[in-house]
Amino acid sequence: MTLTVDLLRTWFRQFNDDYFGGELPVPSLALSKARTRLGTMSCKRKLHVCVVAYSDFAIRISTYYDCTEREYQETLLHEMIHYYITYKHIRDKSSHGPVFRSIMERLNREHGWNVTVSSSMRDHKISDPQSALAVRNYLVLAIVTKDGGRMLSVVSPRSAREIDLRARMVAEIVDHRWYTTQDEYFRNFPKVRTLRAVRVTSDVYNEKTAAMQPLTIRKM
Repeated sequence: MTLTVDLLRTWFRQFNDDYFGGELPVPSLALSKARTRLGTMSCKRKLHVCVVAYSDFAIRISTYYDCTEREYQETLLHEMIHYYITYKHIRDKSSHGPVFRSIMERLNREHGWNVTVSSSMRDHKISDPQSALAVRNYLVLAIVTKDGGRMLSVVSPRSAREIDLRARMVAEIVDHRWYTTQDEYFRNFPKVRTLRAVRVTSDVYNEKTAAMQPLTIRKM
């Protein structure tokens, strides 16, 4: 089926009312062409006097594969669980820990969904075969913060020098490095023109930076 942002917005409002008590503000909703993930939920994280504040929530759903309406809806529900846990500041042991699984199992058991922790796209056709032939190059900024956080960002090349200068001035950033890659993991990342990044786990950070080509940004 053809997925649109308007459909996502309609589904989000319906699911929010039906399953999440209408507590979730509508986030930024967008489509992507990610190959490795059908959906992602991202947000900004700031620490204020030992209290973590989250903002700029975004959910992206990939249309790279030809999915049914039900599959797209279940992908959206998966990301909405992540959104709910983060927005409500609920502690979980991992990304798909006991809290996530409890909400997922309730939706499946009580409402007939088949939301899963991960989805295999092995038997799915590509929605646009021509797009699969395109190879994209990504300029990636990798950041380490004082609190031990790890962050990755896809940067517009024209803004790289300005962002590099800004990163040098931010006290919370203890290390930042530049890389180039064609890794499709980054396909669903927004291409930023300001100093913004997505927090990732240490394992993901180490895996991705080890596989990418280091790059030096010349100072302005």
